[in-house]
Amino acid sequence: MKFSLATTALVALVSPVSAFAPSHHQQQRTTTTKSIHDKVAKNSQLQAVVTGVKGKPAASREEDLMLTLQVIMDHEQRSTTVSKEQYVQQVEEAKKESDNASYPVDVSVPYDAAARLAYEASDKSVTFEEFEVKYLADAVALVKSKQPVDLSIPYDAAAKLAYEQSDKSMSFADFKPKYLAEAVELVKSKQPVDLSIPYDAAAKLAYEQSDKSMSFADFKPKYLAEAVELVKSKQPVDLSIPYDAAAKLAYEKSDKSMPFPEFEKKYKADAVADVIAKRK
Repeated sequence: MKFSLATTALVALVSPVSAFAPSHHQQQRTTTTKSIHDKVAKNSQLQAVVTGVKGKPAASREEDLMLTLQVIMDHEQRSTTVSKEQYVQQVEEAKKESDNASYPVDVSVPYDAAARLAYEASDKSVTFEEFEVKYLADAVALVKSKQPVDLSIPYDAAAKLAYEQSDKSMSFADFKPKYLAEAVELVKSKQPVDLSIPYDAAAKLAYEQSDKSMSFADFKPKYLAEAVELVKSKQPVDLSIPYDAAAKLAYEKSDKSMPFPEFEKKYKADAVADVIAKRK
């Protein structure tokens, strides 16, 4: 199977290793490169052809050279879309992104990490395997020793405490019933006191402060009667003002040369005349 020179050039451009090496025959063709380039530029149909007309191999040597040159020119045009400065900048940015990229760090702790750390701090007089077994056993014992302490109080704890503070003249079995009985009596004695006041408490208190010349049965009715009268005497006073209060007050300040009924008539007539005079 024969391949055209254009096809061979295309393979060489996309392959990491050149598909063909410059030959003596190709070197002879370099003298006609410029003229071929001009022909390719003028021929619009060949500019879009890669392997030949309608995909067929080149029909002549000149056509093969033009197609080869067209492949090279297309590749060069695609390769020079980025300038050297832009390429350097892109490489530097890619390097920065690679340096700044955050990669997940494994922070998991191995199961025997604590044991290994303790082993490194030890004198390493035994192997790590032997040290690890002892270390784990000691760690388990330490955890068990720090479990919550039972703080429950036995039922007879108070009795036992009191017995320890006693002279222990009797056994605890004999001391306990006696202690519990006394504790019950102590609780009863501290129950709330009845603070209600009897109906005749005030009379009894007054009778105790009296000379007791009579019995309480005779003293009580007399005391209650006096208490009722005292309460009545302290009822609210009537502060209402009578209609003729002003006339009576003026009469008390007069020489009382006439009786009050005559004075009252004259006082009221003078008061009316005085009011009328002040309206004018």
